[in-house]
Amino acid sequence: MKIGSRNSSLTRVAREVAIAAGALLTASASLAQVKPAAPIPPTRSAPAPQRQGTPAPQQEVRQPARQPSSQDAVPATPTAKPAPQPAQPPGVSTLPPPQAPPPVDTSQPPPSLPRAPRAKMRACAEEWDRMKRESKEGLPMWRDFATECLTR
Repeated sequence: MKIGSRNSSLTRVAREVAIAAGALLTASASLAQVKPAAPIPPTRSAPAPQRQGTPAPQQEVRQPARQPSSQDAVPATPTAKPAPQPAQPPGVSTLPPPQAPPPVDTSQPPPSLPRAPRAKMRACAEEWDRMKRESKEGLPMWRDFATECLTR
């Protein structure tokens, strides 16, 4: 076996793979350019010929509408019917789309609670929970309660 023979066989295989990949890409690109055929619009077929012995249906002859004369004038009562509303699928709202909320004010940092040790924070949290269980009304806001509790 020659030293350069292995290298040349790998080069040959790589070249064949590159050619095959190029052919595949070319074929897929040409398929992507093909436009699908336009659908054929439905056509009405000609009416079937009448059999002998069966009479053709008579077409109705319409008389033009008679214009009312001044003698026939009867005061008409206005019957205003509301315009029909377009049918909407269930769950579709007729309300206008909601507006975006106003942008967040970042000119000031958000308020923070006073610094306190973990044990004090836990005691305030337990006191808040007890207050919530005992009374549903008249509770202060959490931030106000926590500020007052942590500064005691």
